[in-house]
Amino acid sequence: MSRLLLYTLQHFAVDGVCGAALAAYALRELYYEPILYYFGMYNLIAFGGQWLAGYLLDRRPTWTSYGLLLSLAALGLGTVETLDIFAKVICLGLGNCIFHVAAGSIVLRGYSTYKELGLFVSSGAIGLALGLNQLCGEYLFLSLYAVLTLVVFYNLQKEGGQAPCVCKTSTQDAAGVKGIAPLAGMACLFLLLGCVVLRGFGGGGGSEEYVMLFPCVFALGKALGGWCSDRIGFQHTIVLIFLLGFLALQGGGLWSAVLLALAFNMTMPLTLRLAHWCSPSHPGLMFGLAAGCLLPGAFFYDSLRMPPHAMLVIQFLCLFASFELFRRFSKERP
Repeated sequence: MSRLLLYTLQHFAVDGVCGAALAAYALRELYYEPILYYFGMYNLIAFGGQWLAGYLLDRRPTWTSYGLLLSLAALGLGTVETLDIFAKVICLGLGNCIFHVAAGSIVLRGYSTYKELGLFVSSGAIGLALGLNQLCGEYLFLSLYAVLTLVVFYNLQKEGGQAPCVCKTSTQDAAGVKGIAPLAGMACLFLLLGCVVLRGFGGGGGSEEYVMLFPCVFALGKALGGWCSDRIGFQHTIVLIFLLGFLALQGGGLWSAVLLALAFNMTMPLTLRLAHWCSPSHPGLMFGLAAGCLLPGAFFYDSLRMPPHAMLVIQFLCLFASFELFRRFSKERP
C-alpha cells in the first residue's frame, strides 16, 4: 500500500504540473484561438501518444523506471519560463504521456485487484483541477513529483527496473490473468474501449461555480468503482453503476449531474483491469489505448453528444458483454 500511495501521489503531481503550466500560459494569452490550439495539441500528445509509449515499454519492461526519469526531465523542461509555448506543450505532453503508461503498467502488473487501480487513477483529476485553477503552482507540483520519482526509481532499481508481475487474481469473480482466446479478446477489448469513449462524453460533469466539486467527484467515482468491484464483484458493480445513472436521470440540476458523473467514472478501473486481462503481457499498451479513447470526448463533446439515457444503457450492455466474453473464453479460471 505504501508504494501504491507513491504512484497515486505521482499521478496527482504530474497532472498538477501540466494543468498549472497550461493555465499560466492561458492567463498571459490575449486571444482564445491559440489557447484552444495548444490545449488541443497537449491532449493529442498526452493521451493520443500513450498507446505507442506503452507498446515500447511493454517490449522493454526494464526501461519502465527510466521512463519515469524521462518523464520528470520532460516536465521540468515544460516549466522553463523562457521556453517557447510550442516546445513547452510538447514537453508537458510527452512527460504526462510517458508517466501514465510507465506508472500505469507498474500498477497493472504489480496488483491484481480493482481497488488499487481505482486509487491510482483517482488522484489525477484533483491535481489537474488544482493546477488549472491556479490554486497550486507548477513548481510546487514539480518538486513533489521529483521527490516521489527519485524514491520510486530507487525502489524499482532494486527490483530490476519494473514492478513484479502478479500471476493470479484475488477477486471473487475474476476470470484469471492468463489471457483470452484471440477473437474473443479482440471483441472484449473493442467493447471495453467503447465504454471508455462513452465515459469521455458522459463523465465530464462541469460547474464553474464549484471549481473543485466535479474533480473530487471524478476521483471518488474511480476509487469507488474499484472498491465496489472487489467487495461485491464486477457484475454487481455494473448493475450499481446503472442504477446510480438511472437515479441521476430522474431529476435535474447540479446533484443529478454529480451523480451521473460519479456513475460514469466508476467504470474506469473496471475497463482498465479487464483490458489488461485481455492481454496480460501488454499492460502499457492497454492503458494507452484506453487513454486515447478519451480524445473523442475532449474534441467532439458538443458536436457528437448522444442522449445520456442511451449512453448509460450502451455502457451497461458493453460492460456486461465484455465480462461474459472474458469469463467464457479465458484460458484459465480461478
